[in-house]
Amino acid sequence: MMLSGVVSAFEKVLIPVAGRISSNRYLLAMRDSFSTILPFMIVGSFFGIIEWVVIDPTGTVMGPNGMGLGMKMTGLTGEAYLASAFVATLKSLQALCNLVVTIGFGVLSLFLVAAFSYRLGGIWGGDKFSTALTGIGAFLIVTPQQVNKVGGFSLDYFGNKGVLAALLVATVSSWVFVKLTKNKKIRIHMPDTVPPAVAQSFAVLVPVLFTLGGFALFAALLTWFDIPPLNDLIYKVIQAPLMGFSQGMGFSLLYQFIIWLFWWFGIHGHNVTAAIQNTVYMPAQLANQDGTASYIFSNGFFEAGLMHIMGLVIAVFLFSKKESWRAVAKLGAPAMLFNIQEPLAFGLPIVLNPILLVPYILAPLANTFVGWLAVSSGLVPIFRFVVPWTMPLFFCGTIGTGSIMGGLLQVVWLAMDVFIYAPFVIAANRIDDEINEE
Repeated sequence: MMLSGVVSAFEKVLIPVAGRISSNRYLLAMRDSFSTILPFMIVGSFFGIIEWVVIDPTGTVMGPNGMGLGMKMTGLTGEAYLASAFVATLKSLQALCNLVVTIGFGVLSLFLVAAFSYRLGGIWGGDKFSTALTGIGAFLIVTPQQVNKVGGFSLDYFGNKGVLAALLVATVSSWVFVKLTKNKKIRIHMPDTVPPAVAQSFAVLVPVLFTLGGFALFAALLTWFDIPPLNDLIYKVIQAPLMGFSQGMGFSLLYQFIIWLFWWFGIHGHNVTAAIQNTVYMPAQLANQDGTASYIFSNGFFEAGLMHIMGLVIAVFLFSKKESWRAVAKLGAPAMLFNIQEPLAFGLPIVLNPILLVPYILAPLANTFVGWLAVSSGLVPIFRFVVPWTMPLFFCGTIGTGSIMGGLLQVVWLAMDVFIYAPFVIAANRIDDEINEE
């Protein structure tokens, strides 16, 4: 009964807040934009597992330091194996898989600009398609070109690294463009005999000119005053003050708190905080892999802790009397095996659900603290190797640390998470019972 009272208190405070958030059209547009590009990310992750884990000639399944299946299939070892036609075929298949991975992640920010600008154009009363195209154009203008014999754009600015820049550019370009399209003084009116598509093109001509011209001037000013491009500038501003705190427990807990609070509001927390991940924890991960450092908190450490929602799934199976929750858990569990939580986040729902707010944030914080204790004490090696974020539990920790202890740490995390979620799942049953009695 005490827990039910606590949950009820949370409801009184958080339901009004959730209502305001759910009615904020800008945040809803951001959430829907991430949902729009989610299928590309899932498909990219699937092909990433195939590329990095299954068919990599030196990887987990085929490689000599893994299961060694490649050598068993060919009967070759050492240099003979690496020079074989079998390995050449695997590398060709890897290249094909990498094309799909690039679509899923390499141009993630470019897709996000298009989706977010499209949504913003709709909520602000502009032409959605024209707003999306203008957002893409503005993003390309502020994205520095790679100077070499061929030229072109670097995909480094189109992946996760460009998420914050994408959100910023989409917001500004969409707002300016829609405002200009509503200004009748600069709108070019065509005769009624002109086809509607042509008339619409001329109607947005001047707004497109002014919007893209403004971004071009902004990019030129950055160049003239020897200021880094927008994306690099964002990283410089963020990275400088954070690098000194990244290995501290307080900062790591705050980082996890922000991620999962965003997720609770229905916004992709990992994409929103990608700038921190890619400027702080990914360099730490690469330093661990190169052997030049031994950071506890790295990209691999946090990715290995994404499975806390599986603790909710198990708690639902064990303790929930709500048929709707059990049905969603059955459908979401297979996806959750590969760290895809959206069916559960929006199906139970977790998003904007005051009953689940506390465990949803508490579980990853507890995992972070226990993981820090385990690694700092030497019981578990550091997370040295880069592993796809869709790698299932236990295998992710084992491969990431190069030790079975990493996998066992994940099992401990899962057991903790079940215990953390269980009281709140039981409380949800009691709340329903009390409502039915009334």
